[in-house]
Amino acid sequence: MKKAFITFIISFSAALFATASFVNNVFAIANWWRAFLSCAGDGAKVSAKASGCFPFLDWTCVDYSAVTTLIPTIGFWCMTIGALRILRRKRSSANEFPFFKGSDQLHIALGLFGTLWGIIVIGFYDLDTVGMPDLMQCLHTALFSTLIAVVWVFLIDRPLIRPFFTRLLVSLELDETDDCDLSQAIDKFISRLAKASDAFDEREKKYEAAFESRLSNYEKEFESRQKEYVEFFKRRIDELEKRAESSEKRLKAVLEALRG
Repeated sequence: MKKAFITFIISFSAALFATASFVNNVFAIANWWRAFLSCAGDGAKVSAKASGCFPFLDWTCVDYSAVTTLIPTIGFWCMTIGALRILRRKRSSANEFPFFKGSDQLHIALGLFGTLWGIIVIGFYDLDTVGMPDLMQCLHTALFSTLIAVVWVFLIDRPLIRPFFTRLLVSLELDETDDCDLSQAIDKFISRLAKASDAFDEREKKYEAAFESRLSNYEKEFESRQKEYVEFFKRRIDELEKRAESSEKRLKAVLEALRG
């Protein structure tokens, strides 16, 4: 039970930190949107990073969807509750423990939400003032949201946390048997992994298509403006040449009059 108690303390401390980071992230997002709306979407007038209610945690605010702080918050609280169940010697099924059924799909869905939101926010900017820092900020929201979801599910949740809690349940004889065959469980996991991989590839393709479309529009707009500038200066030069030619004719006429 000593290991379970240590796990509870670590999980509870991490859950408190993650919760504070999530709350701070929400306040930072609210402050940023308040400044953004007051500037009518002028990216040049909006501060690059808004502060939250806990400024010392502002380093955790890497996106403006709050997904990067929400996913660890959910995970660490599930770990805390799971460790508490072990301390109370309550039996649990090792299949999803310490998380709930569908938690990995929920995290992937949250990552997708952050990705789409980062792309959607670009459309709220005033396109006449939007700059590369503004686009990179939206890109951070899109990519960090997906990154934290993938890292949590495939690098932390499945390979580390669940096996550790399963061994803890088994060592204390608190695991419940499952009627499901092991091979069936493996097949289900592989199927879910393949679906999650396909969903991630599809999201990546959609984002690349949206980004390429926006970049193509900017290039066309730049070429159009450049063409307008060239035509303007060409007309201006023609006008100056005509004025110079007219002045030259007048000067010749004056010289001829003086000679006569």
